[in-house]
Amino acid sequence: MIKKILFIIAGLIVALLLIGFVLPGKLEVTKSVSIQAPASAVFEEINDLKRWETWQYWNTLDPDMKITYGEKSAGTGASYSWQGPKLGDGNLALTETIPDKSVSIEMDFGGNPASGVYSLEPDGNNTTLNFKFMNDQGMNPIGRWINVFMKSEIEKSFDYAGEKIKAIAEAKPKFTYQITEENLPTINYVGLMHTMSPKDPVAISAQMAKMYGELQTMLTKAKVEITGYPLALYPAFTEESMDMICALPVAADAKLPAKYKVETLEGGSAIKGIYKGDYSNLMALHLELDQYLQYKGLTMNGAPMEVYVTDPMLEKDTAKWITEIYYPIKKN
Repeated sequence: MIKKILFIIAGLIVALLLIGFVLPGKLEVTKSVSIQAPASAVFEEINDLKRWETWQYWNTLDPDMKITYGEKSAGTGASYSWQGPKLGDGNLALTETIPDKSVSIEMDFGGNPASGVYSLEPDGNNTTLNFKFMNDQGMNPIGRWINVFMKSEIEKSFDYAGEKIKAIAEAKPKFTYQITEENLPTINYVGLMHTMSPKDPVAISAQMAKMYGELQTMLTKAKVEITGYPLALYPAFTEESMDMICALPVAADAKLPAKYKVETLEGGSAIKGIYKGDYSNLMALHLELDQYLQYKGLTMNGAPMEVYVTDPMLEKDTAKWITEIYYPIKKN
């Protein structure tokens, strides 16, 4: 009787192995979710592995799982490994991240390698997030059986992640202007400061024209080259009063008349906003940059700076005027 049972079991094993050889060796699972948020709001969730803890399906299956992050936890080269009583050991790495476009990953589930791609399709302020999982078991019949059972779990994981990421991204503040985090280079400049009320834009424009005119005339006479776009710094600002420095970039060793001095604005981390149009609504971008600081928990590390990329004397169409605004920040 025992021999008969063993014979049946052996036969079943052989049958399963034979069936395994005819099962597909490759597994590919795709899912998509539509999110009412810009691509940048979605990308930051998938580009940072530490954020995955808030939307990763697998963590819910093994809450006692221990996660260890690599030297990087965000961007290309970021990685982590896991050990769990239910899911076992494994590791995952971000092999390539393209801002606001895609994140490619390689992973290993305890000797079972796979790859995946999270891709973004922006449509105005909406984004379609596409999930793709790929696994090739080759001629391994057991691996092919694993794929059969893995497919439904992968689909569940994508559905779960899609709902979570959608909720997170759609709850974020909506920014009208393009805001990015940049590395601001060191700038040497000569400038003039004036204190005045911020409430009269006509008076501000007239004062700025006067100061830039003085600087331009002085540099021309001194035969000193202007090395960049005109800029303005605002080291102090309240509803009633502001300190405004109008400045022109020059070389660090520029020879200037005694009244003037080359100042240095040290480089470093900053958030940057781009404004297009005449200067009448620049404050709207300043307000969004301030909102961005609060949302990200960032701290200012210097005076706000406006950089006037377009020369109004050369471009009469105000819709084509470009102004960049930088807020220096402390790097966490």
